[in-house]
Amino acid sequence: MNWRRLFLYLILNAIVSASVVLGVLYLWDATHPAQTVVVTAPPAVVAQPSLAAPLIADQTQPQAEASATPTVYEVKPGDTLGSIALDYDVSVEDIMAANGLTDPNALSVGQLLVIPIGGLATLTPSPQPLTGPVGTPVTPPPTGTSIVQEGVPQLAIRAVAEAGNLANERVTIMNLDGPVNLAGWTLRDSQGNVYAFPALSLFQGGAVNVHTGPGRDTVTDLYWGQSGAAWQSGETATLVDPQGQTHTTFTTP
Repeated sequence: MNWRRLFLYLILNAIVSASVVLGVLYLWDATHPAQTVVVTAPPAVVAQPSLAAPLIADQTQPQAEASATPTVYEVKPGDTLGSIALDYDVSVEDIMAANGLTDPNALSVGQLLVIPIGGLATLTPSPQPLTGPVGTPVTPPPTGTSIVQEGVPQLAIRAVAEAGNLANERVTIMNLDGPVNLAGWTLRDSQGNVYAFPALSLFQGGAVNVHTGPGRDTVTDLYWGQSGAAWQSGETATLVDPQGQTHTTFTTP
């Protein structure tokens, strides 16, 4: 029958077509080898130092210590060391050290205080060699707080207050230069009365009051112990150094 031949023809044609396709694919694979695609990671980016930002070396240098600036303050009614320290932004301890105070509550109206603004100045004495004859033991110098005077002291009589009033009469003496030990100094009036200072260290900018009447000495107030007033208007107060030379004078207003 014709339909059988047609069917066989179609089958044969399909087989031939498939064979041709397979043969073509085989030849293609043989003549075109597969290419391997290798995917590589991008190279790492290394940060380079920027030339726009120069390298700055540590140029920190020690700063010189600011020198202390002493200020003289007169105690007023109601003042305390704490309030004065707060007003000047310094410590109570520095004020006490600058004025040789031992009791923070021992203040009197009219008392002059040195206010060490910027801190206390440090005095570092240079070491001195110990010398003596061979075989002779040398005694080291004392380590007390006495002050060695160098150069010419600059003491000044600043005022004679309340002249004629024994209860309040006083002479104010201020140190304008380096530290001075007052031992050996004297204060004299026109009648020949002499007050001898005790061993008291007076620092630069410091002041001390010499009261005519009796009282208890402190580092800022000394008492002559006289029974009557020593000063009157027009009288001259004379400060004499340990060598007996007149250092300064002041005429009572």
